[in-house]
Amino acid sequence: MKTIFFVVTAAIAAISCPAAFARASRLTLDIPECQMPPGRVMPARYYKPGKNKGMFHWVRKVTARDYVISEGGSERVEGSGMDDWYSLYRIDVNNDGTCDWYLNASAPISTGGDRDSINTLYLGGASGWSRVGAEVPLNKPDGLGYGKSAAQQHRFLFGEEPSVIHDAGSKTNYIIAALYSRHVLRGFYPGYRIFDWDAGKKTLRLLDKWEPGSRAAEVYAFFKAHGSRAPAAPSAAPEDSMNTFDPDVEAHELEMSCDPEGPQRSSPDQYGAVSKHLLARCKQ
Repeated sequence: MKTIFFVVTAAIAAISCPAAFARASRLTLDIPECQMPPGRVMPARYYKPGKNKGMFHWVRKVTARDYVISEGGSERVEGSGMDDWYSLYRIDVNNDGTCDWYLNASAPISTGGDRDSINTLYLGGASGWSRVGAEVPLNKPDGLGYGKSAAQQHRFLFGEEPSVIHDAGSKTNYIIAALYSRHVLRGFYPGYRIFDWDAGKKTLRLLDKWEPGSRAAEVYAFFKAHGSRAPAAPSAAPEDSMNTFDPDVEAHELEMSCDPEGPQRSSPDQYGAVSKHLLARCKQ
């Protein structure tokens, strides 16, 4: 696999501040291979079928060689006759070399494709899987409508179809995600979202990609130029795991964020405030 490096430094900054040069990022699409933790490949709750023994029958077929799993789950809790959809992505979320699962539980709103979703992280460790997500009973899956998932959705809605850009200098994985077309909250959380791991809070941290000179801005510029890498087996062709920048996603973000009546502008406490750096761009 061809390695693409994007070294973000300025000669004048390196001369005036040697430490800045030492911390220079080396962004790449060559993502280090993580190692699966010992024990079961999936979290324990998914091996318990509950009343519907066929609900998660596919779990027992999952192996340590799987990098992406996308299967049907349980019927929506309100009895709509439509089933939730569970997509799991094998990513080293917290940069410890051990594989984690990034779970996107998609809840269909209509047969036409409208949907809502929530994310859960399962961190791999020596004793198995450690869960980061909304409060859900142990005998329930990680879908919307169970436990406190609806009330806590805003804390655990990172995005769909995650992909990765790696910084070989700091050994950090940056996760790129978004809410795509037909997602009911796309207009409330518009645009590509860039995350890194917050070791203190033990969750993903949303970064401001609009802040000039920030690491997130570097990652976003790299993504726009080179794309990002979706989870895939090492044997997969590079083009089969490439996630490319879609200018329409950014255009939608600019449209929504620059609208004074937009949800982020009118309800920042609920949907997150628009970056002050983006607002400055809106005024130009």
